[in-house]
Amino acid sequence: MNGNSVVLRDGSVVLIRQVQSGDAPLLAEGFARLSAESRRLRFLMSKSNLTPAELRYFTEIDHHDHEAFVALNPVDGRGLGVARYIRLVEDPVGAEVAVTVIDEWQRRGLGTELLIRLTDRAREEDIRHFTALVSTDNAGVLGLLRESLVGARVTDRDSGTVEYEIPLPPRGIGEELRAPVAGVRAASGQGPGSDSRHPGWSHPRGLQRP
Repeated sequence: MNGNSVVLRDGSVVLIRQVQSGDAPLLAEGFARLSAESRRLRFLMSKSNLTPAELRYFTEIDHHDHEAFVALNPVDGRGLGVARYIRLVEDPVGAEVAVTVIDEWQRRGLGTELLIRLTDRAREEDIRHFTALVSTDNAGVLGLLRESLVGARVTDRDSGTVEYEIPLPPRGIGEELRAPVAGVRAASGQGPGSDSRHPGWSHPRGLQRP
């Protein structure tokens, strides 16, 4: 089983690697393991499965304008989480970002580990900022983003959502990117939503549970 071994903050070990073209069954199975509530919070709608066209889009990626990492359980090879960016057509130095972790592996730091690797790759591809769509009922994430000392700014508001632009720091993920990932833990399960255009297990603009 390929992947870099990573120890999470609770001592659990996972493997993290780039998403590959043959990963469609892995992503479909991972999506199926998300709870109904997690799906609702991520998509702002009921969604029972990922279509074949969606799975092709999520796995047949160029690792340049569209990058994704998947975390695997080293015991059984099942998918545990996905982090993904998609470069913005109208802003080549920006990219929409999403991080999703299956319910039973949340709150262990897996989302943060995925985001660190995704952010490193984004910098290598000359991406300077991420955009993230946050649900207005996600008080924990919104509060932490407002309290960030520098960087994150609101770029759009819509019914039920706020879009943030978050600059990438020179190294690591910085407090502005750490805030929405960590903030979901403080939000009593309230996660940002998305819609049917999601890139993986969530919309590209939604940061999810760590």
